[in-house]
Amino acid sequence: MNEQLTMMRGSEMLVNATNVQSTYNHIIVDTSTTPLDLIIMLYDGAIVYLNKTVSYMNQGRGLQKDRYLSKSMAVIENLLASLNLDAGGQTALSLQDIYLYMLRELTIANTTNDSVKVRNVEGLLKKLRVAWRQLS
Repeated sequence: MNEQLTMMRGSEMLVNATNVQSTYNHIIVDTSTTPLDLIIMLYDGAIVYLNKTVSYMNQGRGLQKDRYLSKSMAVIENLLASLNLDAGGQTALSLQDIYLYMLRELTIANTTNDSVKVRNVEGLLKKLRVAWRQLS
């Protein structure tokens, strides 16, 4: 997948910059911040939220677990909504499949209190973050 992402430079943006920007409207962003920077910020946020989810899950603190799991799922939903399937081609479709898989796994993890599933999604996000970072 890294090869596919690396090939997506220039006009073949994988994301709709307007959707990404709207996701972070409440954050003051430097004018030099690019859509790619915003995507990486989304990954960073989801990773932090998933880490907190597991921590609270292991402590048996259900309300906090639910709060951070919901936040991480909202980030992934925003990443999904930000995909530009027309311009992104097969890579965008692959990312769509990955994001949908993550949401399914997190839904199952929530109902079964399965921290391994949460960690697996966190690992996927970390790998994707590395791939996106290589584009910059």
